[in-house]
Amino acid sequence: MLRFKVGPFPVSVYPWFFLSAILLGVALDLGFDWRMLAWIFVVFLSVLVHELGHAVVGRLYGGRPEVRLEAFGGVTLPQLRARPRPAQQFILSLAGPVAGLLLGGLALALEQVIPPERGSITALVLALFQMVSVDWAIFNLLPILPLDGGQMALAFLEGVRKRPSVALASWISVAAAIAVAGLLTWRLGPQPLMLVWLALFAFQNFQRARAASVHDVQNQAPGAPREDALERADVASAMEDTRAAVQRRDFESALAAAARLEGAGGPYRQAAALRLRAGIELARGDNESAAVFAGQSFSIWQSPDAAVVAARANLRAGAEDRARNWLRRALEAGAPLAAVRADPELGSIA
Repeated sequence: MLRFKVGPFPVSVYPWFFLSAILLGVALDLGFDWRMLAWIFVVFLSVLVHELGHAVVGRLYGGRPEVRLEAFGGVTLPQLRARPRPAQQFILSLAGPVAGLLLGGLALALEQVIPPERGSITALVLALFQMVSVDWAIFNLLPILPLDGGQMALAFLEGVRKRPSVALASWISVAAAIAVAGLLTWRLGPQPLMLVWLALFAFQNFQRARAASVHDVQNQAPGAPREDALERADVASAMEDTRAAVQRRDFESALAAAARLEGAGGPYRQAAALRLRAGIELARGDNESAAVFAGQSFSIWQSPDAAVVAARANLRAGAEDRARNWLRRALEAGAPLAAVRADPELGSIA
């Protein structure tokens, strides 16, 4: 895995990112010469700029953004101290496509101001930047979760309705994925790779829509929501992988396991993935980050485990009052008082 920093933003590039870029290049019949190398470079820089757009806004909101380039795209973890308001989430999601469009516009401007020689490497690179940056931005603006457009639609719905709207946004995503697939097939003929993506998005959102009512109820009524057996199995598997990786001090593998769980979709998995990240940061000694992740997890799914981790992280960070507040939330969420008092670390403030 390749790791580096762009300004204050840590960037991780997984091998699957480059492999997926090569597969896309093969699908475009670019061959295996300098054109493929140019394609990989353009895809890498275009996706990176897109994610840095999210990261810059996340930083402005007080977060500690982390960028990851993974298979067929990237993800930016804003790591905000509190769940963003709908308007903030809308702007945060919009920032990526805007950055991509700016990059495409810059390539177009350079092509107009300094016309490259026809058939040259420069001409190909500028053309690819315009295609990839603009197409990637447009694709991400589709109102389909988990794309940026889907996140924007969700933020808009929650801002207007003043209540959780994951279920409604997921059903809109299903309809949008089916509509886009039909439109593409009608206008361009069958596009196998795009149709597979859209089918996966539709299936994922169908599952999320059926389960999302639980998430919405969670934010409107007391009591813990339910999760299905598949979600529990996914979380249990990710916990086992993460625990084993942390025990051998392989934090990158542990974080990858948490990221895979989060990418599987659904509020229960997302909350569990954030809780796992909190545990990983505790093991690494970054108590402040652990506290942020645990708090985010609890805001999505009010489990006593998340509140306990938040209490432990805050206590280790020296914020005893916050630790007591989180411990109170843990008890309200169902954490056994006897177990809390018996805890060698938290028992002193219970």
